[in-house]
Amino acid sequence: MMDKRKTVLGTALLLAAGIWAYDVPKNKQETVLADRQGEAQPYLAFPAVLDLGNEVLISYKRGKAHAADTGAVLDFLRIDGASGAVKACSTIATIPGEIMQMGEWVRFPNGDIATYIDAQRNKQPSRTGLAVARSNDGGKTFDPVTRVGIVDGVEYGYAFEAVTRGQTTWMLVMTFTNLTGGVFSQQPSRSLAGSVDVIRSEDNGHSWRFVQSLSRELVGNVSINESSFAPHGDGFIIAARGYDARQWLAYADAKFHVTRKVNVAKTCDEITSHVGRPRVFTRDGRWYLLGRNFLAPKTPMRLSLFRFDPETLAIQRHVILNNDEGNKVSDGYYAMPYWREQDGKTQFHVVTYKRGSGGSPKIIRLSYDWEEVR
Repeated sequence: MMDKRKTVLGTALLLAAGIWAYDVPKNKQETVLADRQGEAQPYLAFPAVLDLGNEVLISYKRGKAHAADTGAVLDFLRIDGASGAVKACSTIATIPGEIMQMGEWVRFPNGDIATYIDAQRNKQPSRTGLAVARSNDGGKTFDPVTRVGIVDGVEYGYAFEAVTRGQTTWMLVMTFTNLTGGVFSQQPSRSLAGSVDVIRSEDNGHSWRFVQSLSRELVGNVSINESSFAPHGDGFIIAARGYDARQWLAYADAKFHVTRKVNVAKTCDEITSHVGRPRVFTRDGRWYLLGRNFLAPKTPMRLSLFRFDPETLAIQRHVILNNDEGNKVSDGYYAMPYWREQDGKTQFHVVTYKRGSGGSPKIIRLSYDWEEVR
């Protein structure tokens, strides 16, 4: 079933000795969903997934480079929910002279769908203010791009993830020092990033209110970047990437006060820096962390799935989903999952992007037997 590494002592003895094992699924498939090689804007990156059941929406940046990419637009694919085939491709968002990237889907209680876009320009400071495009017909059409604007005295620049419970939607967003209200101590000068905040909406995203600074709650005025969260009991499980080679898993209560946290880069030998663009999720009663993983300083990046205990926040299992061979991957592995039942089995699909040693990155889907990786 699995290619089990470091098996001489057995996994239990290895873990007891502080030596980590990892698994590699044998039943796996890679499908190219979007490839623009040879076109004027062939650089496809940063996919986000919204599973609507009968269809799956996948947004992604189409441009010329990873960053500093004036004219890049936000495109999206419409995938058939049953077959996985691409049904349509179109552009959601474009602003002349700006960069549209890192679109993040939000589905509101009234059924509206919106994508929140990290709008940038090709000079420092780069952020121009969080942009949004909304659909009220299930993602078939989108309104023109607008700005979210000021939220309780702050304009945000980058949205990470959203969670809807009942009539409330929470979203993780980042401040930037060039945007209104974005002052934050100890911010990294290279990005002018500030606090990762939690905001909430009670009116389907038409207005937002500040809830909590996750940066201050989690690490006390030391900057974090890419973050993810999911409901757990009355509160939330959170994953946050630090700028200081720390990768946090934490539990926060309903008001986003952090009550326990673990730096898993310290407790797990298979995480030595951080998990890029982390995603936390639960499935079949278990909890997982998905994202781009480096074993610093020389190991090539790979896509990893970590199972962890939601109470202790300890890593229990590591599955390398892609690049266990250690090939050169120069960019990639911002990833999001979805599942489908097929022939009596559960298929685990991961949409990501990947660039090897040459050419431009592609949007791909990696598929696995869920029983192998869970």
